[in-house]
Amino acid sequence: MFLVKRENYQWIILLIATFSQACATFVTYGIGPLAAFYQREHHLSQFEVGLLVSAVNIGPIFSMLFFGDLMDKHGEKWVVGLGSVFLGLSILSASLTNQYTLLLFILAFVGLWYGTAQPGGSSAIMKWFPQQHRGLAMGIRQTGIPLGGAAASAVLPFFFHSSGLIAAITVQGTVAIIGGIIFLLFYKDVKQKQSQTEKQRFIEKLNKIKSNSALYPVFFIGMIMVSLQIIIIAHFMSYFTNTLHVKLSTAGSFLSFALAGGMFGRIILAWISDRVFKGNRSKPLQLTMLASALAILGLIFLPPHLSSWGISLLSFWIGFLGIGWFSLFVVLVSEKSNPHFATLTVSFALTLNQLWIMLSPSLFGWLVDYFSGYTLPLLLLAFFVLTGAAWLWISERHYNKKADETL
Repeated sequence: MFLVKRENYQWIILLIATFSQACATFVTYGIGPLAAFYQREHHLSQFEVGLLVSAVNIGPIFSMLFFGDLMDKHGEKWVVGLGSVFLGLSILSASLTNQYTLLLFILAFVGLWYGTAQPGGSSAIMKWFPQQHRGLAMGIRQTGIPLGGAAASAVLPFFFHSSGLIAAITVQGTVAIIGGIIFLLFYKDVKQKQSQTEKQRFIEKLNKIKSNSALYPVFFIGMIMVSLQIIIIAHFMSYFTNTLHVKLSTAGSFLSFALAGGMFGRIILAWISDRVFKGNRSKPLQLTMLASALAILGLIFLPPHLSSWGISLLSFWIGFLGIGWFSLFVVLVSEKSNPHFATLTVSFALTLNQLWIMLSPSLFGWLVDYFSGYTLPLLLLAFFVLTGAAWLWISERHYNKKADETL
């Protein structure tokens, strides 16, 4: 079937999956710069700008479960490949309108197609890589998200200033379409045996996922940790400008250190789970959460005269943990799920995460306003992070004890 051995081709699959994820994220993360361009050209309010970013994040909530089920049945090749192509075509249609309401609708439709990227790439890694290499592979693939976002932030303003808004949108669409075509040309689905589980109805599979209590603490962790992640992205700069009164450019550099830390964290934490913990994802995830809670406390009790390098190192460490956790989470969800609908289970978890991506930045901001400061909201966040780690530890002990009793 393959011109090269499976052991070698799996690394090509990893490259394809990472590139495809980066191309898809180039569009969705590129909505941030795109919103700023629309604000300049059409004089939008900050609320209207925020809705543009929110619109593209609504789409995956309604599509990931459907696409996850589709990939469990038919494989990733056509779903992810065509999803990226339609993602590109959808964003291209945004260049045809100047009406704000219609633009919101188009961006929500763009988000629907992004629902193929995350679960599809994760499923590809789970199927192609054995357990001893799976964590590292997943970590590398997840770097496609910050890489795609960084590329969009660097490239799109250049095209906007040199050639205009339509040129920037055209670049977005073209990149996504290229990513989809590459995936269609080089990705190969792994043939799996048909089973009675695959013939079950969609709602029956969802009921089985909901009845798997071992997944509950993992789902909770996903919602809490993705809240920490998006709060870092949304509020990190304002925290430093409002508490330490640093310049906006300095606060931006601290956020850059956090994002860089997150990119390294997604690879290194996953590699540690492969090598040091011998494929155990639960223990390193628990330790990551414990360290994340301590890092949040470090942020709260930050010495006022700490040097910029000290704050940069703390920012890197917070990003390393608070953004780097994700690869461990995705692999843990996959390995705890029914293998016949693992992609649907990952999609279910990511859909829950997506809801908190929508809610947590505004909720955290409201808490900061209500309590007139960041201390109590950050303490609450640290508490819930610790609660998630404790719940997973208790759950693992319970199921391990149960397994020992059946031997």
